[in-house]
Order: sequence, then C-alpha cells, then structure tokens
Amino acid sequence: MIKGAASALIWTIVLSLAAALLLAAGLFFWDQPVLEAVRHGFGKGWKDTAKFFSRYGDFPWLFGAALLVLGFTLRTRRRQWTRVLVVMLLAGVVAGLTSNLIKLGAGRVRPRVDEVSHGWYGTVHHGEWVSIRHIHQSFPSSHAACAFGFFFPLFLARQGWGSLGLAGAVAIAWSRVQLNAHHVSDVAAGALLGMIVGWIIWRWIVQRGGLSRWLGRADC
Repeated sequence: MIKGAASALIWTIVLSLAAALLLAAGLFFWDQPVLEAVRHGFGKGWKDTAKFFSRYGDFPWLFGAALLVLGFTLRTRRRQWTRVLVVMLLAGVVAGLTSNLIKLGAGRVRPRVDEVSHGWYGTVHHGEWVSIRHIHQSFPSSHAACAFGFFFPLFLARQGWGSLGLAGAVAIAWSRVQLNAHHVSDVAAGALLGMIVGWIIWRWIVQRGGLSRWLGRADC
C-alpha cells in the first residue's frame, strides 16, 4: 500500500513524466512509423487479442464490473475498498469526459482513415464542424484516459492490485494503436490525462476525506 501524500505525488510525477515523454516521442518521431507498420501487418497475429482488450477495456465494461464489486463492498461494509472504488469510478468518468472535450478542440484524424488527409483540423475546418465526426476524434484516446483514470487510483491505494490494473490499462492503450484507431501520442496523452485526474480525485477523497458524509471516515 502506498502511504502518504509524498509517495503518491512521487509516483504520479514519475509515471506522468513517462507518459509525457512517450507523448513527445509519438508526436515527433513514432506516430507515422508505427501507423505504417501496423498498416503493413505488424502484429497482425495479435489482432484478436487487441480486439478483446479494446472491447472489454472500454469504460462501460469497467464501470459495470466496478459497480458489481462496489455492491459487494457496501453489503459487507468494507469501507476502505468502497472509498477506493468510488474514486476509480469518478476518475474514469471525469477523465473520459475531459478527453472527449479535448477531442472537440483538436480534431485530429484517426490513423486508419484514408478518405481525408491526416492532421489536426481543430473544431471547424472550411466552415464545417469537423471535430464532431468520429474520424476526427483521435486525440487523445478516451479508452486510455478512462483506463488510466480508473486504475491509477487503485495503484495509489493498493500497489499490488493497482500494478495489475495499470498493466491492463497499458494493454488497452496498446490495443488501440494495434487496431490503428489511435496514434502512439493519442494513447500517451490519454494515459497522462487519466493519471493526473486519478491523482486529483484520489487526493480529494482518500487523503482529504472528501465525500465523508456518504463514504464515512477516510482511513485507507
């Protein structure tokens, strides 16, 4: 278990820096080569695995599973786990919504699209609201944002289980690149967003006792 604000902050900074470096590497070096490699069949033997993680790593599945576990913790009065699960759910929702708002401003074309030139189109292009179209919603990856927002608070609260969760989040992010739904920089940005949101909500609820009226005393 990670104890104290300092340890949580250090982990958040270290992992966020790693995501930020991957984001920069993707934008300046890796996005296009990875796109071309996937298009030419790199990793095609893992396509079914990627589809599995992409489908069941989407937030509705994570949300549903967490609600089932939350029901169990409420029934058995396991307040520490109840508080952690509430943080996970809130962080996943907030990270996902935030990523979708950013998409509306970025208007980046998805890598698997051929009918329009790749690039950043913003909200409006040639008088057309392009960012509301699915093909212009590449940056950042909402799958990655939700997954990292969901699992990062678990890592901060329970490092053992949380490490498995973060490994799952990495697999979900990888699946989106492998399926040519997102660039490397898209999933890196989503991961960075998710971890920052996860830390903020974890700090509010777990460390500072937010929502204590409903969740009881913050003692995990």
